[in-house]
Parts: sequence; C-alpha cells; structure tokens
Amino acid sequence: MNQFHNFENTVAVLFGGRSSEHEISLRSAVFIFKNIPDKYNIIPVGINRNGIYYSLEGTFKAKDFLDITVQDLSEIIEGRSLIKIPDRKNIKSVILPHLAEEIAKDFDSFPYRILNLEASCFFPVLHGQNGEDGRLQGLFELAEVAYVGCDIRASVVGIDKDIAKRLARDAGISIAKYEVVVGEVYFKNQEETLINLERAIGYPCFVKPNSLGSAVGTGRAKNRLELQKLLIEALSFDQKVLVEEPMSGTEVECAFLGTSAFPKITLAGEIVTKDFYSYEEKYSNASEATSNIPAKIDSERMQELKTLAEKIAKATGISGLCRIDFWNCKTLNRFVFNEINTLPGLTSISMFPKLWEYEGILGNIWIEDIIEQAYARRKWMAKSQYGIRASI
Repeated sequence: MNQFHNFENTVAVLFGGRSSEHEISLRSAVFIFKNIPDKYNIIPVGINRNGIYYSLEGTFKAKDFLDITVQDLSEIIEGRSLIKIPDRKNIKSVILPHLAEEIAKDFDSFPYRILNLEASCFFPVLHGQNGEDGRLQGLFELAEVAYVGCDIRASVVGIDKDIAKRLARDAGISIAKYEVVVGEVYFKNQEETLINLERAIGYPCFVKPNSLGSAVGTGRAKNRLELQKLLIEALSFDQKVLVEEPMSGTEVECAFLGTSAFPKITLAGEIVTKDFYSYEEKYSNASEATSNIPAKIDSERMQELKTLAEKIAKATGISGLCRIDFWNCKTLNRFVFNEINTLPGLTSISMFPKLWEYEGILGNIWIEDIIEQAYARRKWMAKSQYGIRASI
C-alpha cells in the first residue's frame, strides 16, 4: 500500500474534541473550512465528546464547504453523513503514534481509517484541554507528522496560566497578584486556605481554572461564601485554580503569527465590558461587550504593548497562531499580562481574525502561512529528532 506517499498538501482539520470548549471549536472550524486556500486538499475530522474520531471519506476543497454550518460539523462528530454530501461515507478514524511507513505494512488489516496515511499535515482547531494543552501535540510528535500551532512545550506553557505568568514576571512584565489553590490541599485544609486567600488577595477577587480558556469556570467573589462556591466550581474543571486580584481597565489583545524567534504582532484590539469578560459575554448574541480595533490608546503606548507581546512570545516559545492578552490598567498607568491563547477563537466575533484583517491580512493568507510553517518545522525536526538516527 503506497497510498501514504500521495498525500502532499492534504490537511486534516480536527474539530470538536473532549473539552469544555467543544462548541466554540465548531464555530472556529467553520471559519477555517471557508478560508483554507484552494491549494490544499482537506479531510474534515470531527472528534466527539468521548474522543472518537470521524471523517468524511476522500478529500475536499474549500469550495465544498462554502455553506458549511456548525450543525453540519455536529453531524460529522456524531458519525452521520451529510445530506449536502450524500456520496461520502462518514468513517471512524484514528491517528496512530507510529511512522506512516511502519503503519502501511499492515494497513489492510486495520479496521479504521488511519489519518496518518492520508494527511501530510494536521490542523487542530481544538480549544482547551485535549487540543491545545500539549497532549495532542505529543501524539503528532510520536507520529512524526506536520501540525499547525505551538509545539508540545509552548502548548503546555500557554495553557498553564501559572507557568505563563511566572515566565512573564521573569521577563520583567507586570502581572496581577495571584495565589494558586491546589485541589488536594484545598479539600484537606479549606479553612486555612480561605484565610490565606483573604489575607493575600482579599475581596473582590477572581477565581479561574488554571488551564482552561474562554472564561469557563471563571467568576468574581465578593465574600467568603461566593469564594467557596467558585473554588469548588473551578476545581471541578482543573486540579489547580488561580485566585487573582481584580484589574481595573480594559482588556487589550494582540494577535501573533510566526515563531518566537521571528514574531509578527498586530496592533492591539480592545474589549470593553460592563462587568468581567465571562463565557456568556464572549459568545452570547446578547453580549453587551464592545470591541475597538485598534484599541483606544496612543501610538507610543501601542508600540509599548507590541514590544511586551513580543517579549511574551520569546519567553514562552510560542509559534503558529496565538493571541496575547493584557489588561490596560489606567489607574496604574501600565499594561498587565493576562494570558496566552495558543489556539485563539476564530468565530465571527473573535478578535484574532479581525486584528489580522485590520492589518490587511485575510484568513486565507495567514492560514496558508501557518500550514507552510508546520511543514517547515517538520522538515527541521526530521534533521534533529532528539538524537535519533535512521541507522540506529
């Protein structure tokens, strides 16, 4: 079976996933399908909440997905064929942590579609855990395939707010005062933990899971009762939780492309909310949050912000497509680093594509850029595979 030799420019786009941000992934994937350049063949791969992969047989072009919807992607995830594309079966699929050459030797005896044999690059449009936290990136590395976005190390750093904040602080960038609560410690010593938090942070304070995005499990506590409730909720998502001092001001965000060695940073956009930027505020049609592109700051401070974003990129080693978020704290007259998003939202209201569009770079352009970057990184890795040589 020589099928795996003929998959040049075939990109498997992964969406859905085992994550609290499953639904946002579908919205982001719609953007990718509609904007991926015609030079690439596409394999749409839906991952359901149990971690089962499904893909429509064969390959497609972007023109086949011009009217694709979130509901269509949900159908793929559930293992059903699309009414719009009745001649294509929906097949259970897998990515195996082995070299394609080795898999191909026993290809005919395997019951599922093996994506390694048909895709030359993997594009995970997956937010949060099991998608942008390093786990899937580890699978890609074991399979020695090209993949879009941050590598394992930067993915782990980006998803872990505590680690990212420490690196930012060490790079001389302001961060909010915060405390880490470990679930194992909290449930054994609740009273002591609460007293320490009240002394160190006080009220009001923000509670957030350490390794989630889209403000899932995040809330503001104004008293001990609310703090206890939010800690329990946040710890249901993550083993580590941050309790952080509130920041007054607006959220300012820069979009990133490229590598940490040669970062490309946009002007910042600005999110203005009546309250904190919750999950509902981010994605509800009734949201009262507004955005300014570019942010309403003068040119000197804008350059300062871009410089800080570049420092964050270099300190964390990110690559591919990311969003770097700060607080514009007017009372303190400084920018405070908030977090990195190593696979930012790509919905119709998301800041990342809007920022690049403002810079004159449309989706089809930066999508091609990050796919070609994935191929280039794979070639570089093949020359230095952690000391492993083909002769061994």
